[in-house]
Amino acid sequence: MSEKVFTPEEVKRFEAGAAEAEAGYSVEFLRSRRAVGRPREIGTTAAVVVPVRLDPAKLAQVDALAGSAHTTRSQWIRDAVDRALADAA
Repeated sequence: MSEKVFTPEEVKRFEAGAAEAEAGYSVEFLRSRRAVGRPREIGTTAAVVVPVRLDPAKLAQVDALAGSAHTTRSQWIRDAVDRALADAA
């Protein structure tokens, strides 16, 4: 297995990033960064996780529809629930 050899430019970027991190970040900077991962809030309050069981065929259909809509499985399900609730109102 060969080791990755970094270019001098890459080494400079790594060292600059490490120096910046060691110096510390301001609270304002950290709050301004986009959060990574699942959204903790959907709407105006914290989201609640709701486990749902689907048979493999239905899950495959949901995944296919979510993929064709260029969205995640979770977002597609949230959108479907929103549509159903709007129709029920």
